[in-house]
Amino acid sequence: MTYEEFKDRLDDRIFGEDLNYEILLTVLKNPKRYIGLFRITNAKTKLIQNITQSCEIKFGDFIEEILTEYISEMNYELLDKNIGFDEERNRLNADQIFKNNGVIYLIEQKIRDDHDSTKKRGQYSNLIKKIKTLKLKFPSYQIRACMWFSDDSLKKNKKFYQEQISNNTDDKVDIFIFYGKELFEIFFKRVDIYDEFISHLRKNKEERSGNILSVPDFDTSKEIKNALLKIKKTYPKLIKNLLSNKDEFIELRKEFFPTGKNLKDL
Repeated sequence: MTYEEFKDRLDDRIFGEDLNYEILLTVLKNPKRYIGLFRITNAKTKLIQNITQSCEIKFGDFIEEILTEYISEMNYELLDKNIGFDEERNRLNADQIFKNNGVIYLIEQKIRDDHDSTKKRGQYSNLIKKIKTLKLKFPSYQIRACMWFSDDSLKKNKKFYQEQISNNTDDKVDIFIFYGKELFEIFFKRVDIYDEFISHLRKNKEERSGNILSVPDFDTSKEIKNALLKIKKTYPKLIKNLLSNKDEFIELRKEFFPTGKNLKDL
């Protein structure tokens, strides 16, 4: 994968034109998160916090998409990520699932291993549910499953996961935990792919080093005006609320639309 392809995918996934629409939608659906006396920061500061959180989540989604692309490039056969249902009929989706030479591969990935005790147990339990579902779906296949944390600088729960993995007694199931390069070194045996991935990430970070996150002016910017018009078509009730005399929306307008320029003709 060239750096240009990598960069275009990242920009589209995280900083695409839908970002302003999503930001505005969040504000209109949850106005009380941004206003009120019991909030030390103003609404715009809270908005920036939400945007950074959203970008981090989207970055995790981007890493998942890029790994899928690399797996395809390595000539594995990609399978449907919707793998079925657990015993309680909850839908199960895999981050990565593919096969090769009689083996089903399952990868559950996160950016970093920093979960608290409740989340780490839930994450491993979820992995086991998916393995059980795959055993029923592919009874004749060997299953190789792993948890991969792409950032190898944090290994908070490594001991816990290793202890859980040691309890596996199924000869047709292999379970691993990998951090950073280990996935490509041990699982794929393609360190060159990892080196390319890291090189692209590093170059992109260097290019963005001088960038400061900016939020379009809700009151006057063309980007927000276009987002408002789009929401008017998709969620007309939200625009009706925004223009209403409800206390929370009156305060919201004072914070984000002081002159009301972008609210005209809605």
